Amino acid sequence: MTLIDLGKILRDEKVSTSERVIQNLAELAEVVEYLRKSGYLISSTTGVWDLFHIGHGRYLDAMRAKGHISIVEVDSDEVVRQRKPDNIHRPVVPLAERIEMLSFVRPVDLIYPLVEGEDPIEFIRVMRPDAFIVSETSADSKEPYLSQVREFCGEIVVLPAQAEIFTTKRIQRMMMAGGIEQLMEVQRLIGNLIDAANGQVIEQSKL
Repeated sequence: MTLIDLGKILRDEKVSTSERVIQNLAELAEVVEYLRKSGYLISSTTGVWDLFHIGHGRYLDAMRAKGHISIVEVDSDEVVRQRKPDNIHRPVVPLAERIEMLSFVRPVDLIYPLVEGEDPIEFIRVMRPDAFIVSETSADSKEPYLSQVREFCGEIVVLPAQAEIFTTKRIQRMMMAGGIEQLMEVQRLIGNLIDAANGQVIEQSKL
Protein backbone atom coordinates (compact mmCIF):
# COMPACT_ATOMS: atom_id res chain seq x y z
CA MET A 1 0.00 0.00 0.00
CA THR A 2 1.20 3.54 -0.81
CA LEU A 3 0.14 7.01 0.27
CA ILE A 4 -1.34 7.39 -3.22
CA ASP A 5 -3.56 4.38 -2.47
CA LEU A 6 -4.46 5.94 0.88
CA GLY A 7 -5.44 9.17 -0.86
CA LYS A 8 -7.81 7.23 -3.13
CA ILE A 9 -9.41 5.60 -0.11
CA LEU A 10 -9.82 8.92 1.68
CA ARG A 11 -11.48 10.34 -1.45
CA ASP A 12 -13.76 7.29 -1.50
CA GLU A 13 -12.46 6.19 -4.88
CA LYS A 14 -12.62 2.58 -6.03
CA VAL A 15 -9.46 0.65 -5.12
CA SER A 16 -8.37 -2.97 -5.36
CA THR A 17 -8.02 -5.33 -2.41
CA SER A 18 -4.22 -5.06 -2.41
CA GLU A 19 -4.44 -1.27 -2.21
CA ARG A 20 -6.27 -1.57 1.11
CA VAL A 21 -3.72 -3.88 2.74
CA ILE A 22 -0.99 -2.52 5.05
CA GLN A 23 1.88 -5.00 4.76
CA ASN A 24 4.01 -4.35 7.86
CA LEU A 25 4.49 -2.18 10.95
CA ALA A 26 6.78 0.29 9.16
CA GLU A 27 4.08 0.88 6.56
CA LEU A 28 1.48 1.15 9.32
CA ALA A 29 3.53 3.85 11.07
CA GLU A 30 3.76 5.84 7.84
CA VAL A 31 0.04 5.58 7.17
CA VAL A 32 -0.88 6.56 10.74
CA GLU A 33 1.47 9.54 10.70
CA TYR A 34 -0.17 10.82 7.51
CA LEU A 35 -3.66 10.35 8.95
CA ARG A 36 -2.77 12.12 12.20
CA LYS A 37 -1.30 15.12 10.36
CA SER A 38 -4.43 15.27 8.22
CA GLY A 39 -6.72 15.33 11.27
CA TYR A 40 -8.31 11.90 10.87
CA LEU A 41 -9.52 9.90 13.87
CA ILE A 42 -8.69 6.21 13.66
CA SER A 43 -11.00 3.44 14.83
CA SER A 44 -9.76 -0.13 14.92
CA THR A 45 -10.50 -3.70 15.90
CA THR A 46 -8.99 -7.14 15.52
CA GLY A 47 -10.32 -10.56 14.64
CA VAL A 48 -10.34 -13.69 12.53
CA TRP A 49 -13.39 -12.87 10.37
CA ASP A 50 -13.93 -16.53 9.53
CA LEU A 51 -17.28 -17.48 7.92
CA PHE A 52 -18.37 -13.83 7.86
CA HIS A 53 -21.90 -13.32 9.22
CA ILE A 54 -24.33 -10.51 10.13
CA GLY A 55 -22.85 -10.11 13.61
CA HIS A 56 -19.48 -9.31 12.05
CA GLY A 57 -21.09 -6.73 9.77
CA ARG A 58 -22.91 -4.97 12.62
CA TYR A 59 -19.79 -5.03 14.77
CA LEU A 60 -17.64 -3.47 12.04
CA ASP A 61 -20.28 -0.83 11.36
CA ALA A 62 -20.27 0.18 15.05
CA MET A 63 -16.47 0.25 15.00
CA ARG A 64 -16.32 2.50 11.91
CA ALA A 65 -18.75 4.97 13.49
CA LYS A 66 -16.16 5.72 16.19
CA GLY A 67 -13.69 7.36 13.78
CA HIS A 68 -13.09 8.89 10.38
CA ILE A 69 -11.18 5.90 9.02
CA SER A 70 -10.87 2.28 10.14
CA ILE A 71 -7.94 -0.11 10.34
CA VAL A 72 -9.00 -3.73 10.81
CA GLU A 73 -6.51 -6.41 11.84
CA VAL A 74 -7.07 -9.95 10.55
CA ASP A 75 -5.25 -12.95 11.98
CA SER A 76 -3.27 -15.11 9.55
CA ASP A 77 -4.04 -18.83 9.32
CA GLU A 78 -1.01 -19.67 11.46
CA VAL A 79 -1.99 -17.17 14.16
CA VAL A 80 -5.52 -18.58 14.27
CA ARG A 81 -4.21 -22.13 14.71
CA GLN A 82 -1.96 -20.97 17.55
CA ARG A 83 -4.84 -19.24 19.34
CA LYS A 84 -7.34 -22.06 18.76
CA PRO A 85 -5.21 -25.22 19.10
CA ASP A 86 -8.26 -27.23 20.21
CA ASN A 87 -10.02 -26.63 16.88
CA ILE A 88 -8.05 -28.10 14.00
CA HIS A 89 -10.68 -26.92 11.52
CA ARG A 90 -10.00 -23.20 12.06
CA PRO A 91 -9.81 -21.12 10.07
CA VAL A 92 -12.33 -22.51 7.61
CA VAL A 93 -11.64 -19.69 5.14
CA PRO A 94 -7.96 -19.06 4.26
CA LEU A 95 -6.36 -15.67 4.88
CA ALA A 96 -6.32 -14.44 1.26
CA GLU A 97 -10.07 -14.97 0.96
CA ARG A 98 -10.80 -13.38 4.35
CA ILE A 99 -8.78 -10.30 3.36
CA GLU A 100 -10.61 -9.98 0.05
CA MET A 101 -13.97 -10.42 1.78
CA LEU A 102 -13.13 -7.65 4.27
CA SER A 103 -12.12 -5.34 1.41
CA PHE A 104 -15.71 -5.51 0.14
CA VAL A 105 -17.21 -4.59 3.53
CA ARG A 106 -18.14 -0.89 3.57
CA PRO A 107 -17.02 -0.03 7.16
CA VAL A 108 -13.53 -1.47 6.50
CA ASP A 109 -11.08 1.08 5.08
CA LEU A 110 -7.66 -0.49 5.71
CA ILE A 111 -6.64 -4.07 6.50
CA TYR A 112 -3.64 -5.29 8.48
CA PRO A 113 -2.80 -9.03 8.32
CA LEU A 114 -1.16 -10.17 11.57
CA VAL A 115 1.40 -12.84 10.67
CA GLU A 116 2.96 -15.62 12.72
CA GLY A 117 5.57 -14.37 15.19
CA GLU A 118 4.32 -10.78 15.16
CA ASP A 119 3.32 -9.22 18.50
CA PRO A 120 -0.37 -8.16 18.36
CA ILE A 121 0.28 -5.59 21.09
CA GLU A 122 2.92 -3.94 18.88
CA PHE A 123 0.26 -3.44 16.20
CA ILE A 124 -1.80 -1.45 18.71
CA ARG A 125 1.22 0.46 20.00
CA VAL A 126 2.27 1.60 16.52
CA MET A 127 -1.26 2.49 15.42
CA ARG A 128 -2.47 4.14 18.66
CA PRO A 129 -6.14 4.18 17.64
CA ASP A 130 -8.44 6.92 18.87
CA ALA A 131 -11.05 4.20 19.45
CA PHE A 132 -10.25 0.51 19.87
CA ILE A 133 -13.28 -1.78 19.71
CA VAL A 134 -13.48 -5.22 21.33
CA SER A 135 -16.30 -7.72 21.72
CA GLU A 136 -17.43 -8.78 25.17
CA THR A 137 -17.49 -12.35 23.86
CA SER A 138 -13.74 -12.21 23.18
CA ALA A 139 -10.83 -12.70 25.56
CA ASP A 140 -9.64 -9.28 24.34
CA SER A 141 -12.37 -7.65 26.46
CA LYS A 142 -10.79 -9.01 29.65
CA GLU A 143 -7.70 -8.32 31.70
CA PRO A 144 -4.74 -8.68 31.35
CA TYR A 145 -5.11 -7.90 27.63
CA LEU A 146 -6.84 -4.55 28.22
CA SER A 147 -4.15 -3.49 30.66
CA GLN A 148 -1.55 -4.14 27.96
CA VAL A 149 -3.21 -2.00 25.29
CA ARG A 150 -5.06 0.67 27.31
CA GLU A 151 -2.18 3.15 27.33
CA PHE A 152 -1.99 3.06 23.52
CA CYS A 153 -5.69 3.75 22.88
CA GLY A 154 -7.67 6.96 23.09
CA GLU A 155 -10.64 4.92 24.30
CA ILE A 156 -11.60 1.26 24.46
CA VAL A 157 -15.17 0.37 23.60
CA VAL A 158 -16.50 -3.05 24.63
CA LEU A 159 -19.46 -4.05 22.49
CA PRO A 160 -22.01 -6.75 23.34
CA ALA A 161 -22.60 -9.58 20.87
CA GLN A 162 -24.19 -8.08 17.76
CA ALA A 163 -26.14 -11.21 16.82
CA GLU A 164 -27.05 -14.62 18.19
CA ILE A 165 -24.59 -16.16 15.76
CA PHE A 166 -21.14 -17.46 16.67
CA THR A 167 -18.66 -18.80 14.14
CA THR A 168 -17.53 -21.66 16.38
CA LYS A 169 -21.11 -22.87 16.93
CA ARG A 170 -21.84 -22.57 13.21
CA ILE A 171 -18.78 -24.71 12.44
CA GLN A 172 -19.87 -27.26 15.05
CA ARG A 173 -23.29 -27.51 13.41
CA MET A 174 -21.68 -27.98 10.01
CA MET A 175 -19.46 -30.72 11.44
CA MET A 176 -22.44 -32.37 13.12
CA ALA A 177 -24.39 -32.27 9.86
CA GLY A 178 -21.46 -33.83 8.03
CA GLY A 179 -21.03 -36.39 10.79
CA ILE A 180 -24.68 -37.42 10.57
CA GLU A 181 -24.41 -37.85 6.82
CA GLN A 182 -21.31 -40.00 7.27
CA LEU A 183 -23.04 -42.05 9.97
CA MET A 184 -26.01 -42.66 7.66
CA GLU A 185 -23.63 -43.77 4.91
CA VAL A 186 -21.87 -46.16 7.31
CA GLN A 187 -25.24 -47.54 8.40
CA ARG A 188 -26.21 -48.08 4.76
CA LEU A 189 -22.97 -49.90 4.01
CA ILE A 190 -23.34 -52.10 7.09
CA GLY A 191 -26.91 -52.89 6.06
CA ASN A 192 -25.72 -53.87 2.59
CA LEU A 193 -23.02 -56.09 4.08
CA ILE A 194 -25.54 -57.77 6.38
CA ASP A 195 -27.97 -58.30 3.50
CA ALA A 196 -25.19 -59.69 1.34
CA ALA A 197 -24.05 -61.98 4.15
CA ASN A 198 -27.63 -63.19 4.77
CA GLY A 199 -28.08 -63.82 1.08
CA GLN A 200 -24.89 -65.83 0.96
CA VAL A 201 -26.03 -67.92 3.97
CA ILE A 202 -29.38 -68.58 2.29
CA GLU A 203 -27.69 -69.65 -0.92
CA GLN A 204 -25.39 -72.00 1.00
CA SER A 205 -28.35 -73.53 2.89
CA LYS A 206 -29.95 -74.48 -0.44
CA LEU A 207 -26.93 -76.56 -1.45
